[in-house]
Amino acid sequence: MQIPSDTTVSVLFTPEDLACRDSSQALGYLILGVKRRLTEILEEELAPLDLTAAQFAVIMQLHREEESTPAGFCRLLDYDPGAMTRLLYRIELKGFIRRQRNPQDRRSVRFALTDSGRALCPQMIAKICNAHNRLLAGFSHDEALLLKQMLQRMLQNR
Repeated sequence: MQIPSDTTVSVLFTPEDLACRDSSQALGYLILGVKRRLTEILEEELAPLDLTAAQFAVIMQLHREEESTPAGFCRLLDYDPGAMTRLLYRIELKGFIRRQRNPQDRRSVRFALTDSGRALCPQMIAKICNAHNRLLAGFSHDEALLLKQMLQRMLQNR
């Protein structure tokens, strides 16, 4: 199923619509609820690996990019630097990432996966697939693709 990208609707919601509706059915509330539910499912799936959803995101970023900086992780997860420092420290203690000084600027650090972190990635990916499949239970393949397309379009809107 393809969504026509040139389809526009001038007014979807009015203040009156939103004021009269059950707040649990408001678009923002539903999107936030899906995010919360996904995080809950991710935490359940990753628990046997002794990982959190945020730790997973950092490790997967390193799996994709090989190296990254604390600032890059802050942008990815929308974390403040203090919280990111603590998160990276916990993952480092587990032996999944290592800190490296930048040879051109000894003040900056980069992180990379350790061998243990690389070995963990296939297990994590399987757990995340389970989480996504749990969240999309009851959806057809076409419905899941359509949802993904609509979410991508929403993210492109300004």
